Amino acid sequence: MDRPRFSEEQMAIFKRMVTPTVFDPGPIRRKFLDVPYGTLPEQKLDVYLPDEGDGPFPLIIYVHGGGWSMGTKREGALPCIIDAIKYGYAVISVDYRLAPGVKFPEFLFDVKTAVRWARANAKEYRFDPDYFGMVGDSAGGHLTLMVGFTAGHPEYEGEQYGWAGVSSAVQAIIDMYGPSILDADRDAFLKESGVPAMNFGAPPPKDGSAPASGMGAAFTSDMNMLHLISPIQYVHKDIPPTMIQQGEKDPIVPMQNSTILAEKIRKVCGPDRVDLRLYPERTHSDGAFMGTENCMEVLPFFDKYLK
Repeated sequence: MDRPRFSEEQMAIFKRMVTPTVFDPGPIRRKFLDVPYGTLPEQKLDVYLPDEGDGPFPLIIYVHGGGWSMGTKREGALPCIIDAIKYGYAVISVDYRLAPGVKFPEFLFDVKTAVRWARANAKEYRFDPDYFGMVGDSAGGHLTLMVGFTAGHPEYEGEQYGWAGVSSAVQAIIDMYGPSILDADRDAFLKESGVPAMNFGAPPPKDGSAPASGMGAAFTSDMNMLHLISPIQYVHKDIPPTMIQQGEKDPIVPMQNSTILAEKIRKVCGPDRVDLRLYPERTHSDGAFMGTENCMEVLPFFDKYLK
């Protein structure tokens, strides 16, 4: 892949948008921080448990956003998801290696290794291994979709990083404004919706093809690669129940990523497999996605499939 194509100014703007706050785990009473989950030093996660009870607790795994090139397990939408521990869930938040240090599918390998770790260590940490959910925002939403849609694809497992043979399947997923069609013409989608574009600054590909204009343009202009890593290509009849949250004024991940994906899931899997929530006034990493009120919106979905 090419190296990232953000300018320093664009990187700063994007970081403020996608990682607006840092979560303080201090007030959480039962927690295990910086737990290694794989063979590499960067592969660490945080575990949060309800204040009371011996479990086994259904588990929600959170995957942070940041354009696959920034962010940590204590940033992004974690302040929303962490409230799940008040309602009988365990929560894991995962760090994964970032571009340009690694290329796809290494990000996905890391997240799947974390799922395998959680299932292999479920008894020790009081997880219910039969009820795993996952939620991610932005790039984390993309990785969440890929985890949910590529269960059973050995080429996307990364078992060399640990827990080979353990299932990485999850039983329900929530995608918060993650890109699902990385090879689409983002600017055309935005024009169609009347939303002003955020310029990623990717130069035209040398082969003369149409430039990549979405989030993926931050690290590659290879349209074949962008097609290969687009979750919409992996929709099949056995994907887990999927909820999608999308702001209609998102200038980074146009809403068509969510509407077209939802339509494909309905066509392939039936209307009950996807729950699409569109928000007319919300933008990318909108504050309305980050707090307790949104937790109260997404928890009933997990309750339906994980309890």
